[in-house]
Amino acid sequence: MTLGRQLALGVSALFFAALVGVQWIHLRSAQASLQQQLEALAQDAATSIGLSLGNTMRENDRALIETVINPAFDRGHYQRIEYFSAAGDLLASRTLPPQEGRYPGWFVTLFPLHGPTAQSLVSAGWRQLGRVQVTAHPKFAYEQLWATARDTLLYLALIYVAAMLALRFFLRGILRPLAEVERAAQAMSARHFVRLKIRPRTRELARVVEAMNALSLKVNEVIEGEAHRAEHLLNAAYRDEVTGLLNGRGFAARFESAYEGARGAFDGTLAFIDLADLAAISREIGAGRCDALLRGLSGQIGELAAAHGGFAGRWTGALTVLALPKLGADAARDRLAALRERLSSALRDAGLPQLDHVYCGAVIAHGAPATLRQLIRAAEEALLRAHESEEDIAVLAAGDLQGLYPAGRADLLELVREALGARRVLLAGQGAYRMSDHRPLHTEIMARLRAGDGEEVTAAEFLPVVVAHGLAEALDRAVIGRVLEAARGRRGESISVNVSIRSAEQAPFVEWLAGELGRDQALARRLVFEISEHGVAQNEAAAGDFAGRLARCGARFAIDHFGVQKDSLARMQHLRPAYLKLAATHTPNLLFDTGARFFAESLIRAARQLDIPVIAQNVEDDQMFQALVPLGFTGYQGNLMSPPVPWPR
Repeated sequence: MTLGRQLALGVSALFFAALVGVQWIHLRSAQASLQQQLEALAQDAATSIGLSLGNTMRENDRALIETVINPAFDRGHYQRIEYFSAAGDLLASRTLPPQEGRYPGWFVTLFPLHGPTAQSLVSAGWRQLGRVQVTAHPKFAYEQLWATARDTLLYLALIYVAAMLALRFFLRGILRPLAEVERAAQAMSARHFVRLKIRPRTRELARVVEAMNALSLKVNEVIEGEAHRAEHLLNAAYRDEVTGLLNGRGFAARFESAYEGARGAFDGTLAFIDLADLAAISREIGAGRCDALLRGLSGQIGELAAAHGGFAGRWTGALTVLALPKLGADAARDRLAALRERLSSALRDAGLPQLDHVYCGAVIAHGAPATLRQLIRAAEEALLRAHESEEDIAVLAAGDLQGLYPAGRADLLELVREALGARRVLLAGQGAYRMSDHRPLHTEIMARLRAGDGEEVTAAEFLPVVVAHGLAEALDRAVIGRVLEAARGRRGESISVNVSIRSAEQAPFVEWLAGELGRDQALARRLVFEISEHGVAQNEAAAGDFAGRLARCGARFAIDHFGVQKDSLARMQHLRPAYLKLAATHTPNLLFDTGARFFAESLIRAARQLDIPVIAQNVEDDQMFQALVPLGFTGYQGNLMSPPVPWPR
């Protein structure tokens, strides 16, 4: 119960008790006053009748007695009026039968009034003739007391309601800063270190707000410092310091994270740009001017890559590589020819007309998947042909190079559609384990498809078709449906499932998933849905909305293949995933590359401040595991403990 409600209930109870006490005291006082009035009424009536009879009667006259008694009795205030002779004989009597007044029976029990009896002697001179005895009736006193109680209760109830309304507004104003403090405390417990903008008028709350703001400021400074350090180390390890582009290692990591493994294959143009006379340029204009010129030329190359949703890197000293997704052969030739002309023009403008030799070699990747190594080999072949060509440009299609791609199936698209329609989805699971004691953290689910003839098709084969033909949502629905069916019989096991950003962008898919999770809250709490950092970077807003919807359903959100995109640390702070899986391309570098190790340590420290575990991937042997231990990883995943096995077992 909130403090506001406790205060309201406490004050309300005290005020209610005070009002009940006031009502009780008031009614008891009125009861005593009315009892005295009844006694006075009875005595006055007896005295008055006695005097009247004494003045008019010399002997006991029954008719005269009744004539005096009847008018007094008829007023209705008396229960009984009796006249007794001096010898004690009853000569006259009037009695009122019991009557119900306008008041409830329980009220009579709670506030009893008794009809008092008074008497007066009747004398003629010095001789006593008899006595008059009068008993008052409490009916009218009860009616007056009941009316008093009812009216007083109404007034007190109105006072009580008005006081409670005033109390509510008073407490709301007093406790509003406390509600802000509570929300900030809850945010801090979730590692959202917000700052309070309120200024409470109460001294104690003001000091609490100042302390919380100071804490948030310090923690945010630590997190930002670690994030900047990690970004700096990432740039140092994966960016070329002269041009600002990715270096060869960074380009390979970005490409493999986005287009290899369980993700969709690269479909587009991979190109090399070769400044053939870079050494001569450096000798001609000096190293400093050469670096400045190279930065300008690389900037134009990077702009072309960014304009087509790709990226560029400095592969070697004079060689720059570009990944241009979705760019076909004709468009690639046009773009590269225009780029080559701009670069040559820049060299001529720098006073180097004799050294404006720029060559472009590109390979078009389309259809079957190819690794970066295969594409680089093809692009190198294209660059050699460009050097021999009069146009200084060579663009090769995949079919121009024998053995570039593995033989594929011509009917793969139809197979994928048929397998998804028939729900012929096979699941495999690979465990992630705690670094300290090798206890299981969760099981990551991977998918394969089974053809009609029983042949299994791996993700590396069918994912390019799925991505190219917009079947990502259908695949995710099929896989998640199978996982939910199987997981209901495996209590306690935490399960992670990969989801495409294309599915997370679709409202019908999100609503369907929310509905499925809503049917079993216990199961939802065991599920984690992973999106690759490459996908998150494509639509961070959709990823954030998806993560929020999962949280409301009880499930969690995580980022896979993390640490190769620009602004990775800022993305981590914004989305606050349940955990991060470091991109598999980083893991081998952690064995021998000091810069990569420093980057991993800084990333882990920044994530730890936000209570976000970091898991290493592709841990294949004990040597690699031992190299990861000092870095502070929470967990690891790879063939060291368990290769993917059919799931559920």
